[in-house]
Amino acid sequence: MAGFPTYDRYFSLARAARNPPTSLCKKLFPVIGEWYDRLAAKELSPGDPIQPTVAENAFVQVIMMFRKIFIQDSVLMMELHPCYPIWQHSIFSDPVYLSFKSKVHIIA
Repeated sequence: MAGFPTYDRYFSLARAARNPPTSLCKKLFPVIGEWYDRLAAKELSPGDPIQPTVAENAFVQVIMMFRKIFIQDSVLMMELHPCYPIWQHSIFSDPVYLSFKSKVHIIA
């Protein structure tokens, strides 16, 4: 079941224990950090048609969590599906990613 053990009531993934470096996360959806800062500070310009709402704040937080989870899961997904074209993206050959990948392999 998605990498979770089936014999236990508690669901945890060893690879989730290692957080990817912030610099690596910022390479996925790089503009989302700017939106997070703007919404947190409520510094949207008066003429901006987009005003902060609960939904916008939640969406930005979900995208920020998604990029972390995507990087964590990519390490094992790359092994399961090595021919997927997405692995050709430059982020997966980045030295920071390769270092993170080796650390996740030790845990998982």
